[in-house]
Amino acid sequence: MKPIITKIVGATQGDAQENIKRFGCKDIGSYALVREKDNPHDPNAIQVVLVDKWKLGYIPKAIAKKLAPEMDAGKGFIAFFVERNESPVHKTVGLTVKIVEVPLDPPVQESEEKGN
Repeated sequence: MKPIITKIVGATQGDAQENIKRFGCKDIGSYALVREKDNPHDPNAIQVVLVDKWKLGYIPKAIAKKLAPEMDAGKGFIAFFVERNESPVHKTVGLTVKIVEVPLDPPVQESEEKGN
């Protein structure tokens, strides 16, 4: 898959503003993409988080609609920091990320775990 650069959405929900201001920087580097199959607003929802603790927002619906089935089929994706979106006249900040596919480790077979 070709990398996708996008602004995240939902950046004003919950603690997202505080989290983007704190963790939306190149020093952090990357963020996890977490599927939210039970999201009542969007069954394709993909949340952008840092260490499964700090929520930053969501991947836009049009992109999530394409990525969600791939994630559900076992493909892995990660979001890399591109830039923090700030305005000199607004307090609200946003985040632009680059989404790339990453290989997932294959499941460890029981015989491999026991050294057989």
